[in-house]
Amino acid sequence: METLIKLPKLPGRRIIFIMSRIAPIIAVTGTSLIVGCDNGYYGSCGSYGSCGCYGSYGSYAACPGPYIYHAGMYAGSLRESPASQGQTVISIIAENGDGRMSGGNDTYYRLKVDTAHGNLSGTFTGYSQSGSLPNGTQVIAGSIAGVATPANLDATLSGSGNTQSLALTFENTHHSGSSLTTLAGNWTSTSNDMTLTATIQPDGSFIGLDSNNCTYAGAFSLIDAKFNVYAETHVRTCGGVNVTFAGLAAFVPGTGTGVTGTPTQIKLLADNNAGEYVVAALQ
Repeated sequence: METLIKLPKLPGRRIIFIMSRIAPIIAVTGTSLIVGCDNGYYGSCGSYGSCGCYGSYGSYAACPGPYIYHAGMYAGSLRESPASQGQTVISIIAENGDGRMSGGNDTYYRLKVDTAHGNLSGTFTGYSQSGSLPNGTQVIAGSIAGVATPANLDATLSGSGNTQSLALTFENTHHSGSSLTTLAGNWTSTSNDMTLTATIQPDGSFIGLDSNNCTYAGAFSLIDAKFNVYAETHVRTCGGVNVTFAGLAAFVPGTGTGVTGTPTQIKLLADNNAGEYVVAALQ
């Protein structure tokens, strides 16, 4: 049974409850008692003033469990069964739950995910120009269910009578923040015998040209400056036909030099929501 403790009225003093995303902090000043809490983000839920437990306005509310961030860039594997070889995949997921994922055997997925206390749920639509999806067709859709932790994301994709096991590991560049000026410069990507060159301006706008004489015009934009995920939209023009793409990008700093080093890259996953997609590692 819960007991509400009434604090005595003190002359010249006020009681203020402040909700924030920091660990519980109690500080006594000359005129007030300040109680803060982390609002359930990777922290404990206190009592009598912390995170909804006899807190705001003197009322009681249940404390939420830990919230697991699912946003960021991931790398891992996607398998049709535990015994199958599967394919290597990379994924970018934004803070709003929008996601994109690309597989090594010409598969591409649009994701919409959410987490509640580490339980992952959502939906997906998969595309493959070569028919490499589990059902042998070019389109598949279904649901996602699994578990998210600060380091990993493990889930099952179920759709069209097929299931796939997804195992992803979080890339730690996500918390490096985002800035449009970071992307500025001249970039090139070569994949499947096609080369794309792009020039990105400090405001995020860009133009590009590929080896098929298709032109690109679009822009990168910030989603949350604290995190390394960018939104991206562009129009591709080929033979007078315009197609609009939208997707996500992440900046990957280079490491080392020579044969053991990796180049600085912009990972871009974008699609037209109708079966066409662009997967590029600009460097």
